[in-house]
Amino acid sequence: MPYPSDNIPDDLFAGIGLDRFLEEYWQKRPLCVRGAWPGFESPVTPQEFLSLSTRSGIAGRLVVEQPGTGVLEMAEGPFETAELEALPDERWTLLIQEMDRHVPDVHDMLSAVEFISNWRLDDIMVSLAAPHGGVGAHIDNYDVFLLQGLGRRLWQIGSHPVDDEVLVEGHEVSILAGFEADEEWTLEPGDMLYLPPRFAHRGVALDRCMTYSIGCRAPSRIELLSAVLDDALERLDPDDRYVDPDLRPGEHSGILGTGIVEWTRRAVMELADDEEALTALLGSVLSEPRRYREVSEPAGWSADELRAALRDGAVLRPASTSEGLYEPVQGGELLLFLSGDVFRLDAGVEPAVAALTSRRGLDSSHLDTGLVPDELLSFLADLASEGLLVVDGGS
Repeated sequence: MPYPSDNIPDDLFAGIGLDRFLEEYWQKRPLCVRGAWPGFESPVTPQEFLSLSTRSGIAGRLVVEQPGTGVLEMAEGPFETAELEALPDERWTLLIQEMDRHVPDVHDMLSAVEFISNWRLDDIMVSLAAPHGGVGAHIDNYDVFLLQGLGRRLWQIGSHPVDDEVLVEGHEVSILAGFEADEEWTLEPGDMLYLPPRFAHRGVALDRCMTYSIGCRAPSRIELLSAVLDDALERLDPDDRYVDPDLRPGEHSGILGTGIVEWTRRAVMELADDEEALTALLGSVLSEPRRYREVSEPAGWSADELRAALRDGAVLRPASTSEGLYEPVQGGELLLFLSGDVFRLDAGVEPAVAALTSRRGLDSSHLDTGLVPDELLSFLADLASEGLLVVDGGS
């Protein structure tokens, strides 16, 4: 069953409201919200979480503090059951990335941050920590919402973003040197801490606890410009060279001249001159899977089978929230982006595509309202058969 919709808060910032949060805190300063998620119950139990970390294709990490030295050592999963059973009673943390991909109930939690565009989200990372467990003081280069799911965790933070990151040597994880906390809070289930990019923080489990980290993504200028240039290198004519049929004698042969400068400037500007082509490129890049994962053979779906599954309570959605985007373009069409692939569709199906790429996905209610014509349903079934869409739930 999906995470109960009546237990997903309409506003994580009920004390101050979303508008005030965005105006005064978003990418500006930290905020601790008591009772951000009233009545929150972890969708995953500690035992289920430990079991999940033994599966192939799960991006798990185990950080253990060595007794006596305090050195943090890290191992990557999948882990053996015996290895987990041999863990000490305290001072370790198990983390799993992309829990929203693996557990539908965790994916449904993303509805609480619907105000953030899909492409700006990374994933929900979940951590399970023994008492006194933690990963040391560190910074993240993106916004993060730290929701306490089970037990208690003490968070200590700095009051200003870190410009120059200096790390402690000798650890297998990145630990910030010279960290001094300006504020601290103890979070209990349902409490949440928001941190803008590069604010130093350290979390320590006060008892066995689980934390849900909703991480955002901020693509770098280098990342996006590299994509534009790589695309241009594939499309440009290698024989398109500089020409100067109007050549005139120059004052000095050593002068560079403005002709080649202007020719190069125009060439660079033309790379972004086609707005639709640039939109298609960015949609493809920003919807690509964030991490390597093992690809399993997807189930084959026919339109009738998909319709029956939706009628039976299933939900159709992209493999990951960040991997499903769309954008209307000229000519009565729209571009659908799924895991880096681009599909051109009629703009008339936008309501169905909007539902598909929403946090809740496409379900039987969208069939009932006639948003999904037979031709579109067949197309979606093909995408599900290719693994670009997943069918969650159903009896």
